[in-house]
Amino acid sequence: MSQNNLINTKIRTIHMLFFFIFLIIVIALVRWQLVYAEDFRKIADGRVYSTELTSLRGSIYSKDGSTLAYSEPRFDMYVWMNGLEYVEEKNVQTRDEFLKKVAPIIDKTPEGLSKEIRENYEDKGLLWFKIGDNLSAEQWQDLINLKTDSNEKRDLQGFQFLQSSQRVYPEGRLASHVLGLTNEYKNQEVGLGGIEGHWNGDLNPRKGLLIKETDAVGQSVASSLFATIEPKPGSSIYTTIDKKLQTIVEEKTKAAAEQFGAESTSTIIMDPKTGAILAMSNYPDYNPNLREETDPSAYTNQSLTIPYEVGSIGKVFTFSVGIDTGVFAPDTLIMPNGHEGCEKFSDDLEPLCTWDKKPQGPLTAYDCFEKSDNICFYHMANDFIMNLDEGENLKQEGKEKNFYDYLYDFGIGRNTGIDLSGEDPGVLKELENWNLGDVAAFSYGHGYLTTPLQVITAVSVIPNRGIRMRPHILDKVVKGDGEVIEYEPLPFDFEQTIIKPETAELVGNVMHQIYLSNIRDYEYWYTDLKNYNIGMKSGTALIANQYGYTNDVNSTQIGFDMSDERSFIMLVKVSKPEGGQLSYYNSRVMWLDIFAAVKDHLGVQRIQ
Repeated sequence: MSQNNLINTKIRTIHMLFFFIFLIIVIALVRWQLVYAEDFRKIADGRVYSTELTSLRGSIYSKDGSTLAYSEPRFDMYVWMNGLEYVEEKNVQTRDEFLKKVAPIIDKTPEGLSKEIRENYEDKGLLWFKIGDNLSAEQWQDLINLKTDSNEKRDLQGFQFLQSSQRVYPEGRLASHVLGLTNEYKNQEVGLGGIEGHWNGDLNPRKGLLIKETDAVGQSVASSLFATIEPKPGSSIYTTIDKKLQTIVEEKTKAAAEQFGAESTSTIIMDPKTGAILAMSNYPDYNPNLREETDPSAYTNQSLTIPYEVGSIGKVFTFSVGIDTGVFAPDTLIMPNGHEGCEKFSDDLEPLCTWDKKPQGPLTAYDCFEKSDNICFYHMANDFIMNLDEGENLKQEGKEKNFYDYLYDFGIGRNTGIDLSGEDPGVLKELENWNLGDVAAFSYGHGYLTTPLQVITAVSVIPNRGIRMRPHILDKVVKGDGEVIEYEPLPFDFEQTIIKPETAELVGNVMHQIYLSNIRDYEYWYTDLKNYNIGMKSGTALIANQYGYTNDVNSTQIGFDMSDERSFIMLVKVSKPEGGQLSYYNSRVMWLDIFAAVKDHLGVQRIQ
């Protein structure tokens, strides 16, 4: 075939292709004109409406099934003046009957509603405007049941609704920081903070669509265009929160703040075996039903969003690292010659002192922990764990697992992964940036920043035999179609064991002795608490600002069940109590008071 013939063939093929495309378009246009002409005419006449169908946001429940949050339907009512005037022109209904029937249901007078319509329509020229705001389902039902005087089977016309919803928290302040709250955005509830924020996608409903035809006066008629896409309700969230426990804890947390004149107080109770949060309370709190009365600062969940220096509770980690790596045992002499109450270990830094600056004789590792001696803990970390007395090796080259690795594995400086929004990861310096001052500070719980939630999950390694579980609020999700998804407790990392089980048991036993010592100090008030296998540690740290450390303190107490049941671990924090540095004991009193109130409910067993 010659080149010219080949070109001519291609041209004919292209012409035929365009002809067939043109033919298909013409057929489609004719089909639309003949077959769907009536449907298009209905749409053009405004007789076919598409309406967005909504459903309700999922509810939130406590562990026992008590409702903590739910949504109820609400409706905004609008007048459509074209429709209202049309039915009046056709003598279907009168303006007077519209006013008299509608006004009482929406809590207005006929005269007031008439004035409102006149101002919007005649004065402002609006054809579509709201006359009823946030109406209840009962009001909506009463309105759609209204009939005309001329025909008792014909619905009253001239108004339409936009459906929304209102979030209700039936328990008021209870677990408010856990729940979070919602705001309305584009006629839909959007979660802010807590469960509402984290699980917003699951809680939100799926919208549907209704397409229908109406007759000339707005009545629904059978139509080939009628179609419905059903909406789907949001999933419901069942939490691990124990309602009775949460109630007790909130009462005690508030009482402690008032008793000690504290700026804020926090309490967390967790199951160390599973990571389930049984109670979480902060004071000040808020009532999510009464937002206009709430100080915005009260919305902050201080248990997971405000990192701080935890103080001597950090010594639990240092002591555990030394035992786990085998560099010392409880009876190992850390300071054979004791100290004078203060020690200068670097020319560039201020002397390190104990809280009372009293001289001490020879100190074993156990003595260091029991006395909570800062100087001794510095030597634990410096001389034994990091072995810096053999020459400066701050980067710890050649060590399979160093002090930094342990702190990181305990969860210092990183999120816990809890299923609540707003968690702060805290701060832990990378090892390559450490100096001797960091070694000292980190050894006794200063220098790094961590949240109460991170502290309780880190220390839970002790009662849970060396395993750190991921904290969680979710117990199960029940989808709109009834499908149930149970939460499966998970370790925080793939490497489940942070420290060896025998290390955890030994550290727990030492902490039990600290508990017994604390009980002796308060035996008059808590004599019935002696016979419990509880481990305990306190932590106090000055609060810094942009100019340095102030006299204000954060006082923290943590304790847990060391029995085989390992029924709970509890942390309490008192921030800026009256009395400054002399108020370090406040959190201990708060912890013992709450423990006395909840031990039976938690099923904590007495030592036989």
